[in-house]
Amino acid sequence: MKTKPLILLIALSFFHLQLCLAQKEGNIWYFGNLAGLDFNSGAPVALTNGALNTTEGCSSISDANGNLLFYTDGSSIWNRNHVTMPNGTGLLGNTTSTQAGLIVKQPGNPNLYYVFSIFTDFAYSIVDMTLQTGDGDVQAGNKNVLIAAAVNSEKQTATRASNGTDIWITMHEYNTNGFRSYLLTPAGLTMVPVVSNVGVIHNTGQYGQMKFNPQGTKIASGIVSNAGNNVQVLDFDNATGIVSNEIAIANGFSQCYGIEFSPNGSVLYATTNSGTYFVYQYDLNAGSAAAVIASQTNIGSSVSYDATGMQLAPDNKIYVAPTGSGYLDVINDPDVIGVGCNYVHDGMYLNGKTSLLGLPQFVSNLFSAPPHALFSAPNHICPGTCTNFNNLSQGGTSYLWSFAGANPGTSTDVNPTNICYNTPGSYAVSLIATNMNGSDTITLNNYITVYPYPSPQGITQSGDTLTANQGAISYQWYQGGILIPGATNYFYIAQGSGDFNVVCTDNNGCEVEAAIFDVIAGIQSPANGQSSLVIYPNPVGDKLMIQGLLRTDVISVYNLLGEEIIKDVDYQLSTVRPGESVLWQIDCRLFPPGIYSIEVISTNKVLRSNFMKK
Repeated sequence: MKTKPLILLIALSFFHLQLCLAQKEGNIWYFGNLAGLDFNSGAPVALTNGALNTTEGCSSISDANGNLLFYTDGSSIWNRNHVTMPNGTGLLGNTTSTQAGLIVKQPGNPNLYYVFSIFTDFAYSIVDMTLQTGDGDVQAGNKNVLIAAAVNSEKQTATRASNGTDIWITMHEYNTNGFRSYLLTPAGLTMVPVVSNVGVIHNTGQYGQMKFNPQGTKIASGIVSNAGNNVQVLDFDNATGIVSNEIAIANGFSQCYGIEFSPNGSVLYATTNSGTYFVYQYDLNAGSAAAVIASQTNIGSSVSYDATGMQLAPDNKIYVAPTGSGYLDVINDPDVIGVGCNYVHDGMYLNGKTSLLGLPQFVSNLFSAPPHALFSAPNHICPGTCTNFNNLSQGGTSYLWSFAGANPGTSTDVNPTNICYNTPGSYAVSLIATNMNGSDTITLNNYITVYPYPSPQGITQSGDTLTANQGAISYQWYQGGILIPGATNYFYIAQGSGDFNVVCTDNNGCEVEAAIFDVIAGIQSPANGQSSLVIYPNPVGDKLMIQGLLRTDVISVYNLLGEEIIKDVDYQLSTVRPGESVLWQIDCRLFPPGIYSIEVISTNKVLRSNFMKK
């Protein structure tokens, strides 16, 4: 059975409004020497009203509408009025720690925020936004709660867990190759970490950024002054918290400070510094570890500034912070491989304020969007046939399909196959694409069209001629299940006995089959009375020979319309005795190809048979 393919592409669906608003929690930045940015209008606008003056790590958080709540350098916390919170000083971070402070909202509680601080020790403090008449303050009993002592590390980062609710907070130990991942849930922080010992040892490389990709499936680290390898990228299992499968990169410089992933997670960026800073790009889809390393591309450099931090922003651009500059550099198209990523020096003016090493960090998925649901399929098919669906969704991690009128009726496969429709009609298809940031549903009514059943078929036999019902647009005959080459008319003259079938195709491209069994066929046709009729060759090219008739018999030839086209037939033997049979011949050279009938009128009998002109 065939299908008549017609591929339709489903348009991109809209984001869910609530999830789009949630992305505004990272829209206000404060960093460096009193510098700031506001992304609420789409394009960043420089802010000059901040109170933060820090060399390196910082973090800020806004509400779902993009209104500032507070910001931190890991040592102090400033509220939305740019005043330090009453209990918001003396935290265990340090202004010279790469990722000194990290703000994470507690899952399931819109008023509680964990502020993670890292330097000598790793600790958290909880900000309660219901305190200080809504300006927020650190809870007295939850300040500098020690998670791990004497870590001597400057690396911490966060991403959403696979369940879409919990948050993994991961730090790297000093002088080991250990990653510690802690799970923040609605019940609080799980204090027993998942420890993964993998990759290079961070001995003299306790500083330099560490980031998750927006999908929460990769983690990368820049390592300053580490012998040999100073960039590492690894897999992260956001269901278990396990880090594995390191790719260690030695890019030829002793220092790597900045690290960031592109929005789609397939491109990694790293900044290096040895008098001149360079920005390198790595294609994580290049293939093997060697291919990823070989994909290193220098997309920008400067002799004017020190090593720099990087951060993905709500506008899906990556901002680079050259130390001591009044500008930020910008990677405008970070998903693009090569220099087409459009790196621009001095791309964002800070309106008189100064960039230093750090930019505010966030939970990695904060700027990633819900998925786009998108699919295609051959969607005009014949009854009793199956179709396959091509999932073109962007950003999804799981899928739920619904197929009205089909078997099976649902699927969780990425690309469902063998979805079968038996009954003519029009049917809807629905796809729900989901990731940790939400879901997107697209439903197309009447997407699958199942054509009407083809007209029934049958085969009749007249002598050696087998005839199918007319009305199809094409035919193919088979004998014993084997295709007969060239047998593509609605009739077929059997060349031997056996089982025959014909597959007929209608104007929708749908097929129907008929069969006939135990056909007895040959070149001899029985005559009435005591005579017999022998015709050969059949099919005929030039001359048809007829054996076994009397010289006095009358032969006529008719076409399929019943028109008599010949009556006078020559016979080959000119002298015969009365009652003796003769060999007759018919000149068929001028006959169009097709089926013809022979009628023989003899004494007290009429003989008929068919032949085919090639």
